[in-house]
Amino acid sequence: MTAAPVHEQDHQKDKRDKEFQVVINGTPVLVDHDMLTYDELGQLAYPGHDPEAMFTVTYKNAIGPHGGNGTLIAGESVKVKKKGTSFNVRLTTRS
Repeated sequence: MTAAPVHEQDHQKDKRDKEFQVVINGTPVLVDHDMLTYDELGQLAYPGHDPEAMFTVTYKNAIGPHGGNGTLIAGESVKVKKKGTSFNVRLTTRS
């Protein structure tokens, strides 16, 4: 077994340092930035969804507008932790 050259190891370490492991609807997802928006979470949970769709987004273990746990509305975002932030994203019917 051969080791990767030092500069490749550094690049791989840098990449890992910039990855955040979140859980969306029970599925682990790696993201490359620490701020996730309501719209991004909708896209991650339901790729290709109707652009007019609305979601109910709840989060746990994040830094958000409503504390560590809460609900996001359109236009809001949360700062995720390196590991352990989870989201529940559900399509919401309009009335």
